[in-house]
Amino acid sequence: MQRRNFNLMLAASALSLCMASTAIAAEITAPLSVDDVAALGDVTLRVWADAGEEAMLNKLIPLYEETYPNVTVELTLKGWGDLMGTVVNAMNSNTPPDVTNGNQGFAIMGTMVKAKLLRQLDDFITAYGIDQGVPASGFASMRWNDEGTAWGEGHIYGMGGATQPLGLFYSKAKLEALGIEPPQSIGDLEAALVKANEAGELPIMLGNAAQYPLGSHVLGILIDMYSGVDEVNAWIAGKEGSTFDMPGIRKALETLKGWGDAGYFGRGYDGRSLDDAVAAFGGGEGVFFLGGSFNGARLAAVDPDAFGFTLLRGEGGEYVTTGTFGTPWHVSAKTELEPAALAFLGMMLSKDFAQAYADVSRLPNANLETVTPTGSMHEAQLAAARALFADGEFVGYLDWATPTMQRTMGTQAQMLLAGRTDIDSFIAAVQQDWEPYQAERLAQ
Repeated sequence: MQRRNFNLMLAASALSLCMASTAIAAEITAPLSVDDVAALGDVTLRVWADAGEEAMLNKLIPLYEETYPNVTVELTLKGWGDLMGTVVNAMNSNTPPDVTNGNQGFAIMGTMVKAKLLRQLDDFITAYGIDQGVPASGFASMRWNDEGTAWGEGHIYGMGGATQPLGLFYSKAKLEALGIEPPQSIGDLEAALVKANEAGELPIMLGNAAQYPLGSHVLGILIDMYSGVDEVNAWIAGKEGSTFDMPGIRKALETLKGWGDAGYFGRGYDGRSLDDAVAAFGGGEGVFFLGGSFNGARLAAVDPDAFGFTLLRGEGGEYVTTGTFGTPWHVSAKTELEPAALAFLGMMLSKDFAQAYADVSRLPNANLETVTPTGSMHEAQLAAARALFADGEFVGYLDWATPTMQRTMGTQAQMLLAGRTDIDSFIAAVQQDWEPYQAERLAQ
């Protein structure tokens, strides 16, 4: 409860400090020109970023500074936890970064929208054509009402450069040895897990030492298979009257428990970190690995052709997956370098720069159809993303629902597989986290 109150107090504090001092920026109708940026004179653009963006930024910044020679980029890289713990206060300061990574959900993006710390990006998205060729559902997590109390509607406040859907990685060599075709549906996967287990293989590599990602990514994929997109997103978004007690979620929890009871995750996974699990899978342990496409870069570095990736079709036959357009980038509402900041994002998100994302085995939102892959696994990821963009829908991450939801889901999933809780208690614990936070949020 203290953590919930802290986030609500932070939002209220930021709101009172900044609401009067920010103004709606002038809209743009075309990409910013070199002359537009040059008119600023010699300036320094302050950029904060997640450390995972370093490889991409090492390509972007020299190109940007060459194109706009009056701008020097001052880059601050932070680990994910550090960034999430400091970005709101930094954006609320008198000297915020002009451009920063953030995160979807109430605790980070919602707080900054409510406090008027972010520039709306609707005009930027249209002027640069960033909404062309991408599914409208991907923007849902970037849209907020003016009060910062509901996402999925209203203005766009952020955009990512590379999509990162959750999906299924597999060892090509192990599937071939087992005589298993790459699964295309949840039913295919269930049959493959049985066969792998009977052959004495570890069916699923998992590392859950931080109570993550069992209760988020693994369970999230199963929820995607059995649930309706709209009802799950409504619960994550805090829609009044929503409940976690849905038939599809019960079925997902039953499946997760069944996998645990059958030994599909092996032993010792609660003592293994996610990074160690990815490394072990890359080293030949396990037939499958369930997780975000962003893990692909590490596997491709081991062998770009040894692994495959696919999205699974749910019970309804459609591609539905937890995912987004990537970690969002934001422009400060207080920046005095708006043309330089928008030009920075415009270059980053452009079709011309898309190959730079692909060169580090990521999945650019722009030019997804024509970028050159780094190997066969990356090609499979690109094909999956293309299929999702053409014929699928995004579901939000479960932990966006409250600031403490990741811990609640992680604890409950761990307890479920250990036999220390049941499905009814799991659902009740999650809803008990959700209800008071949403009530407090709506009362602000």
